[in-house]
Amino acid sequence: MLQHILIKHQHSNTKYNPRVFFLLSSIFYLLSLSILFFPFTVCAEDFPNTNAIYDPGIRTIQVYKTGFEMSAPIIQLNTDEKLTISFDDLGTGIKRFKYTIRHCESDWSTSTGIDAIDYINGFREENIDQFEYSYNTTVKYTHFTAAFPSANMQPRISGNYLLIVYEDDISVIAFTWRIMVVESSPVVATGTVVQSSRMEDHLTHQQVDLVVKLNGMNVLDITREIKVVIQQNGRWDNILRVGKPRFIRGDELDYRYDESIAFEAGNQYRSFDFKSLLYQSERISKIRFDTANQVFLVNDLPRTFRQYVFEKDLNGKFYIKNEDHAENSNTEADYAWVHFFLPYPALLTTGQFNVIGELTQWELNEAGRMTFNFDRKGYELSLFLKQGYYNYLYAFKEKNKPYGDVAFIEGNHWETENEYAIFVYFHETGSLYDRLIAVNFINSN
Repeated sequence: MLQHILIKHQHSNTKYNPRVFFLLSSIFYLLSLSILFFPFTVCAEDFPNTNAIYDPGIRTIQVYKTGFEMSAPIIQLNTDEKLTISFDDLGTGIKRFKYTIRHCESDWSTSTGIDAIDYINGFREENIDQFEYSYNTTVKYTHFTAAFPSANMQPRISGNYLLIVYEDDISVIAFTWRIMVVESSPVVATGTVVQSSRMEDHLTHQQVDLVVKLNGMNVLDITREIKVVIQQNGRWDNILRVGKPRFIRGDELDYRYDESIAFEAGNQYRSFDFKSLLYQSERISKIRFDTANQVFLVNDLPRTFRQYVFEKDLNGKFYIKNEDHAENSNTEADYAWVHFFLPYPALLTTGQFNVIGELTQWELNEAGRMTFNFDRKGYELSLFLKQGYYNYLYAFKEKNKPYGDVAFIEGNHWETENEYAIFVYFHETGSLYDRLIAVNFINSN
C-alpha cells in the first residue's frame, strides 16, 4: 500500500516534494525490513532461554552430539561435529517443523549486541524434513530427526545458543533447547572433585578444585574477561558461576581450595526400567492397560538419613528402548503413563516437590511438579513417557528460590558419583558477546 502511495506521489500532478518522498521511502524500507526479519526478533521477548516444551504434543526430546547418545549437546566450531535433534509429535495431522538458533551470553541471557547475521552463516531457518511414523504402538506418533549444523545453516561464532523448534511460523513454538558451540583455543580447564574443605559441609558437599591454563591466549583483563561456569549432572537449576581465581601465575588461573566452589553431593539417581510392557522390572509394582498403558512405580521412600549405597546410574539421563520384539525403538517404542508416589505425612506450604532429570528437561518446571494427595498421604505425579530406562531424583524447591534441594528427600553424601561440566567463556574487551573457549567434564568417582 505504501509503495502505491510513493508511485502515486511521483506521478501525480501535485508538486513533487523530495522531503516527503524521502520520508515515505524510508518508512517503506523500514517496514520491509521489519517484515523480513520480524520472526527472528520478536521472539526475544516472548520466551526465556531455557529447555521448555510449548506444544503439549511434543515428547521425548533428545539433543546430543551425533554418534554419542548419552553426550551433552555440545559441538566444536568449524568442524564436522553435529548435533542430533530428535523428538516425537503425538499430535494429529501432518506438521512441518523448522528450527533456528539464538545466541546467548554465559548466563543465558539473550546476546543483544549482535544480530542473527553475526552468528548465523547461511539461512536463518532450517526445515526438519526427516520423519517416521510409529509402528505397532497403542499411541500413534511421528518421530522427527534433524542435524545441526546443516548444509544451509551453520554457527559463525562460539558460545551458548538456544535451539528454537517451531511449526511453520516462529510464533507457533514447539520447544526450545539449550545447546553450546565451543571454539578451538589453547585454553585448557582441568579439575578434580574432593570433599568440601568447609567443616560443616565436609560430609555432604563436593568441592571442585580447578585450574584454567590460558596457554598463551592474549587476555588483557583476566578477572573481567574470563568467566567460568560449572554444571552438575546436566542440571540447570543449580548452575554455579565461579568468582575470581584465588591465584594468577602468569597465564594460569588457580581456583583450587575455594570453599565457595561446592555443590550438594546429593545421592545416586533413582531409576526405573519399562523397556518391556510384558513383565515388571525391579522398581515397577504393576503394569496395566486401560485406554492407555499404565506403569505404577513402587512407592519411593525418603533416603535423607540412610547410609550411602553406590548404585550405577546415568546421572539423570534416559535411554529409549523397546525390548518387546522391536527392531527400531525410535518408532516402535510405545508410550505409557508412569505414576510416581512419594509418601509424606502432610502438605508443605513453604515450597513444592519436583521430579528432576532429563525426563523433565533438566529443569524445575510445571511438568515435573508433584501434587499432594490427602487421601493417600503423599506426593504424586504422572508423566507420559516413552519406553526405556530412566533416572530421576526428588527435589524440594522452596518459594522464591531458583534451585531444588535434593538433600531434603534424597540425602547428601560426599561419596556420591556426580559428573561436572566446566565451561570457560571469554568476553574480550570491546567485544559484544561471550565466546565459549573451553569445555571439560570431570567425574567425582
